[in-house]
Amino acid sequence: MKQLGRSLSFSLSSIASLTLATVVAVGAPTGAVAAAPPIVTDPASVVNTLVATTGGGNVFPGPAAPFGMIQWSPDTRRRTDGGGYRYDQTQLRGFSLTHISGPGCGAYQDVPILPLTGGLPAGDPGSFQESFTHTGEVATAGYYSVRVGSPAITAELTSTRRSAMGRFTFPSTTNANILMKLLDSQNGTMASSAQIVGHNEVQGAATSGHFCGAPDTYTVHFDITFDHPFTASQVITEAGQPGPNSVFLTFDTTANQVLQAKVGISFVSVGNAKLNWQTDNPNWDFNAVRSASHAAWNALLSRIQIGGGTPTQQQLFYTMLYRVLLHPNIWSDANGQYVGFDQAIHTMPAGHAQYANYSGWDTYHSQSQLAALLAPQESSDQAQSLLNDYAQDNLLPPWGFANSNNYVMVGDPAQAILADYYAFGATSFDTATALHDMIAQATTVNDVRPGTAMQTQYGYLPVDGSYGCCNFHGTAATLLEDTQEDVALAQFASALNDSATATRMVKRAQDWQNIFNAGINLFNPKLTSGQFTSGMTPTSSDGMVEGSSAQYRWIVPFNHASLIAAMGGNQAVNPLLDSFFSGPLDGSSDTGAFLANEFELGVQMFYNYTRQPWKTQAVVNRMRNELFQDTPTGLKNNDDLGALSSMYVWSALGMYPTIPGSAQLDISGPAFPLSIVHLGNGSTITINAPGASPSNPYIQSLKFNGHPYHQLWFDPSLITGGGTLDYAMGSAPNTFWGTAPQDTPPSYGTQYVAAIGFASPDNQILTPGSATTVSLGAQSTWTSPQTISWVATPSSGVTVSPTMGSFTVNQGGRRSVPVTITAGSTEGRETVSFQLSSSTGVSVGKVVVGLALARPGELWPYYNNVGITDDSAMGAGAFDGGCCSYSAQALQAAGITPGGPVTVNGFSYTWPDVPAGQLDNINAGGQTVQLNPTTGKTQIGILGAADNVGSRGSSGTLTVTYGDGTSQQIAVAFSDWTLGAGGFGPLPSNATAATTAYRNCTCGVHDYVKTYVFAISANLTAGKTVESITLPANLSGGDFHIFDLAFR
Repeated sequence: MKQLGRSLSFSLSSIASLTLATVVAVGAPTGAVAAAPPIVTDPASVVNTLVATTGGGNVFPGPAAPFGMIQWSPDTRRRTDGGGYRYDQTQLRGFSLTHISGPGCGAYQDVPILPLTGGLPAGDPGSFQESFTHTGEVATAGYYSVRVGSPAITAELTSTRRSAMGRFTFPSTTNANILMKLLDSQNGTMASSAQIVGHNEVQGAATSGHFCGAPDTYTVHFDITFDHPFTASQVITEAGQPGPNSVFLTFDTTANQVLQAKVGISFVSVGNAKLNWQTDNPNWDFNAVRSASHAAWNALLSRIQIGGGTPTQQQLFYTMLYRVLLHPNIWSDANGQYVGFDQAIHTMPAGHAQYANYSGWDTYHSQSQLAALLAPQESSDQAQSLLNDYAQDNLLPPWGFANSNNYVMVGDPAQAILADYYAFGATSFDTATALHDMIAQATTVNDVRPGTAMQTQYGYLPVDGSYGCCNFHGTAATLLEDTQEDVALAQFASALNDSATATRMVKRAQDWQNIFNAGINLFNPKLTSGQFTSGMTPTSSDGMVEGSSAQYRWIVPFNHASLIAAMGGNQAVNPLLDSFFSGPLDGSSDTGAFLANEFELGVQMFYNYTRQPWKTQAVVNRMRNELFQDTPTGLKNNDDLGALSSMYVWSALGMYPTIPGSAQLDISGPAFPLSIVHLGNGSTITINAPGASPSNPYIQSLKFNGHPYHQLWFDPSLITGGGTLDYAMGSAPNTFWGTAPQDTPPSYGTQYVAAIGFASPDNQILTPGSATTVSLGAQSTWTSPQTISWVATPSSGVTVSPTMGSFTVNQGGRRSVPVTITAGSTEGRETVSFQLSSSTGVSVGKVVVGLALARPGELWPYYNNVGITDDSAMGAGAFDGGCCSYSAQALQAAGITPGGPVTVNGFSYTWPDVPAGQLDNINAGGQTVQLNPTTGKTQIGILGAADNVGSRGSSGTLTVTYGDGTSQQIAVAFSDWTLGAGGFGPLPSNATAATTAYRNCTCGVHDYVKTYVFAISANLTAGKTVESITLPANLSGGDFHIFDLAFR
């Protein structure tokens, strides 16, 4: 702990003295007794860019201008994805020219440049590394300094919008060297070039890309010039490499030990790279450039002024705000030229810039809103840049990396980003074209929304549907994302007076109700037949993306009212929320909150909608203090280009933009005694909260412009007209403030959700000729009693009695009726479809019961997951419930074929005898598997694997039921199917049954990570007959998949 504190660029004592030197008191609010706390006036000096460089954040510490093109930053020996630097490392690869802040995949880090002394390193120069020390390391907004090598060289870096400047202080030597690595981009370098120009300049280029496995590439051109002439120079090439390996330059520093360098980059040409530094930095005054960068950051960071709090809290706040304003990045050069999504060169009009790098799935929640609020001109250009991308590629990029679509995540987030920009004040873009493009993308089949036709047909995205391109996965999560973006489009259309589109999009956004399984209060993927996939439990990740069904349960941020009603009302939801937030908030529990991942951002505000706002205040306070720390390990997950940082900034202001596309701000209570937000239109929001602190997080009362205020949200007029907010904060919750029904924030689309039908159980296995009874019911989401009428339509192999009926459901109530289903004599899959209608006139939709008619001992009736796909149809399944599956061809190469034998440790298994792309395994969720009575066996074996788990695997309890009525509970656990991409070994209990060289991804590429099938076994109670087994229901995490059972 002490070493960590000393290593940061500012110790606590130095921060305190700095803050005291850079704060000024402001007038106290009217009627206040105590003077207002002093505000920070030099926030750029408070930023510490070493925060979150290790342990999850994956951010970079080097200097960059606000939204700047270049990020000249250190890369350590073991580098992080995008950020390149780990605080816990001791070796530097060099200072590369390009970075992005915590993207989650390897990216950029092109052309590392390393100062050193002595001769050319032996061996491969591109792999040479130097030691560095944290002693004297300084990392703040617009400036970075570190000591490298022995004897030590002091490297100082600063930046402009499109260029950077370095100052290297060498010892007195004739062998002061600069090593430029041309083939060391993080994702590899496909091509490189370099040439020496005169006696002090080097030009070249490096081609890299393949962000998150995508095929796209980019070429970054550079021009670097020095204020000393070389005494020697060489371009180093090696046989078999795609271009020059490196450039090695030698300088004489015996007369002047300080060597300066200016570097410009361009994604168009070397000439433009040189033009960029010539335009931004024509002189040789490092201190002037550093001061200008500092001033640029101060101008932007000072748009939010804070007063009070500890120096550590102030440093954390401004560091997070700094990270919000790093991306997207300027992509066009000083002459306006840029390479577009069509790979052609375009030119921006003077005074405007093209931008790149949009982490859409992440940033639409709160980063784009904050950027628009504080930097409306830059954000307007960023909005126009998305429209330019559409003009060149017919798509608004969901994850735009460099000048290409990468389809890394799911949904259509550009809809929300554009709507957010507009709602929060960035309106200087072509809004008419924006609306046209947004509607076109949202309502047609395209690579971003390949499921539009299926959603139109079914009202949801079937898990067994065909979607083609591009990395389509997680059908339930994708639908929930798309519904949010539909609401954002509706908000934007409404603002532009297109009420028809607004109505249509809000109505379609309510399709979330079609995948809400009211029988288990979870979102549940559906098949084209209309039936839910079976075995869904709170820890299941099938159909989800980077989370469990328990974590996705809350993701309808625009219509809390109907979602809450669907789960049984506040009285049912509040205990669920209490349990959900009772543990860590970082996603370490699959049934607990995951506020360190973007899909859940905003869930912290949920209690505001259940009339217990003091609990929102408590959760937000915990979130600020548990998930964000002023240390190198200060973030629990990727910052994702400022997404997590923006959540912190909003929460510190005591508000959050919960609804995509809307400037409605839900209230949680501020972290600082004083905050002043200077809006782009000249208005000001002043937030007075005397005594606000981690120990005083609860709102006791609130006044808005001097008047008592009880509502739990601010409408959009706050960010247009500004205002003064006066909070009284306390250490104990006020359980009365904000709890009246009219204090609850509004929901959108409640008029389109009357009731949600359900059947329990909704998936059954029957022996031919048998009968079962299901409960058919509805959960009301309406504000008055209603009559639900229903009609049953069975498939040919079953009959139903009765075939129709009706029942009354009270306001917010739940009602069900029994229905008998009788199986025919033929084995196979059957369904019963119940069409429900409401006396309200609002569609309720249909409920489908899935049936498998089979004799005991068959496993196929329990299959509920497609885990194996053909290499020619990789998108036909997802073993991990998201994007990846076993390859049928890779399994065959490992000796595994449909219906073939698999022998492990004396157990004889049979591989599922089904074609690739069809249901082929059981995802365990408490199912009871009826067996042919098995006698004389002493052990049971299970063939399978887990997914989405760490080194501890997915564990639970399997129950064996014997013919005499007794049962035996067995602890079972499977290892992750990729062993964490090779990061750990299998559990001791797991024997490897098969290993494949790669797996298939829905994006249409092979992921060359070893993939495994495991076998586990356990002893049975001797002398008993096994009648059935019940699969684990409450798993430790992830999914537990079974391909076969065997006995011996």
